[in-house]
Amino acid sequence: MQLLLQIPTKAMNKETDRVRQKILSKTGDLNFKRRVITMLDYLDIQPGENILDMGCGEGFYSMVFDNLYDCKITAVDYDPEILSLAHKWLDGRKNVSLEQGDITKLRFPDNYFDKIVCTEVLEHIDDDVTAIKELYRVLKPGGIIAITVPNKNYPLLWDPLNKIREGLGLGHFSPMSGFWGGIWAKDHKRLYLPSELKSLAEGAGFLVEDLKALTHFGVPFNHLILWLGKTLYTKMPVSEDVKKSMEKFEWEEGETKRQTFSSFILNKGFSFLKAVDNLNNREFPLTKSTMAVALKGVKK
Repeated sequence: MQLLLQIPTKAMNKETDRVRQKILSKTGDLNFKRRVITMLDYLDIQPGENILDMGCGEGFYSMVFDNLYDCKITAVDYDPEILSLAHKWLDGRKNVSLEQGDITKLRFPDNYFDKIVCTEVLEHIDDDVTAIKELYRVLKPGGIIAITVPNKNYPLLWDPLNKIREGLGLGHFSPMSGFWGGIWAKDHKRLYLPSELKSLAEGAGFLVEDLKALTHFGVPFNHLILWLGKTLYTKMPVSEDVKKSMEKFEWEEGETKRQTFSSFILNKGFSFLKAVDNLNNREFPLTKSTMAVALKGVKK
């Protein structure tokens, strides 16, 4: 459902911000929330634009775009299993099309998209050089690409186990382990320093207009807390009301009418993480240890 239709231009920014805050109200991963806001600011999507959501995952970015803007969105992912989850959330949206595709061999013609978002994708690709060159090819001249990747210089508190292992020269835990993998989980091939992401983008031909280091402050084992929270509401016998109250895609649902013990614990935990995360509402030097690197590039 698109929310922003027939709104006078003067009121558009205020209304967009209101809806954006509502959409992100159930985003428990605050580092993810900050990435979303940064990508939206970078892209500055205009009416009628053709957007590529590359590596769309479950389709959250495409859902956000469709609710905030009058644009055409093509959501592409290589993994058929995760695409099935995206269909759950995106099917029925007339401005969004979903398809399976390989980032290194896209089917689209040259100069096809006005804007591209590619967030937390390049670290999964064996050949990231070919991948970003392919994104350059399908973007129109003057078009914008918005990218995020995990920072190789990540804070100790976010993943003490992997940080200590790497410091001792032992390498990291297996990226295939959801629990022990930590920062490297979900089959990360590499992490990036800001300078490395900038060099990758410039090597493909992009003019880098902005580069940010996002999210330094967190609690010890922050990723494990989020992992346990998701396990609690997705795999344990909690009510559907609790599940909906914690699911970021269910932002249109009202708050749980009757607070259960499970929802009370989850909400208290989220409030604590949010209080810590407020320390991240600032610009960090690129040399600062952070969870993510964000880049805005323009096709020359």
